[in-house]
Amino acid sequence: MEKIKWILIIFLLALGNRGTSLAHAASPRQMGTVSDLWLDIRVLNRPLAEVFKHLARPNDIARVEHVEDLVLLRDIDVGRKLVVFKSVAEAEQFMPLIADQVDIVGYNLEHGPANPTDEQARPVESAKRMRALADQYGLLLAFGPDHDFALSQGVEIAPYVDIFVLQVQLVQRQPNTVQDFVLPLIPQLRQANPNLQISVQVRTEGNTKDDLLAIVELVDSLRDRDNHLSLNGVSILTSRETVANAEVLIKELQTTTRPIARPKAGQPSGPAVEKPGTPPDAQNTALEGDSEAGPNIDIPWPVVMVASLLVGAVIGGASVALIFALQKQDGR
Repeated sequence: MEKIKWILIIFLLALGNRGTSLAHAASPRQMGTVSDLWLDIRVLNRPLAEVFKHLARPNDIARVEHVEDLVLLRDIDVGRKLVVFKSVAEAEQFMPLIADQVDIVGYNLEHGPANPTDEQARPVESAKRMRALADQYGLLLAFGPDHDFALSQGVEIAPYVDIFVLQVQLVQRQPNTVQDFVLPLIPQLRQANPNLQISVQVRTEGNTKDDLLAIVELVDSLRDRDNHLSLNGVSILTSRETVANAEVLIKELQTTTRPIARPKAGQPSGPAVEKPGTPPDAQNTALEGDSEAGPNIDIPWPVVMVASLLVGAVIGGASVALIFALQKQDGR
């Protein structure tokens, strides 16, 4: 009888642990969506300024890349304002005159004739100078290096900047190339600066909505191992000829509220398309957990947890009653 009692006690403990495991496994996954990301939009002309005024949220950014274009931001009373410099010396010259017109100062460091050669030769020191300038006027510092500077000096520069922009616009039609560049680098940047905000820079291109939806899908694909979006924002390069595209892309990025369905192996890839008449909850499938063994039934996690506890209580009560019955039988 003593052995039977111990077996029942072990079974009861195992059942309790199983119920806890079921409740934990069924808990909802915290998964960021594209609509959570702030948008950084290049304002090139009045129409783009009007688009920003109409669509921007408080955390979105209106960006100009030349000091003389600051006039385009004058009437914008929503979001944040950013001016970009390609030279620290130029920024030091103009910031005393314009610091009260912006919230963020940007530094676009690239290889090429647009950037001073001495700054290219000492990228970390150049970033530190920009950091000191931003601090002097109480501004955030955004850093947008080219691909090579991002890989070679990005981690070393990350502690000195607030926003790090990863340029992927030239390869945005090559998702694997983008992922190979962005996904390994982001954890390194965050380790160097846990408070760092990171965006990817894309451009409005193509003539169809599918071209723009492909950009949204690319952004959504940049997820870490736990399936959380790795980004904080999206930087959008616009052109004077693609104002309408910019407006569509902004709306799509702001309204994509759940992960985009991805094709299973062997199926062609492409932008997710919602089928007419399909219930909203059926339009997207989970990113992980698909099984060929049977249907995937989505039972709300509170129901699973309560059911597990009730089953545990019933079986546990029966086990305790049996133990007492056996003890009573032993006492006779």
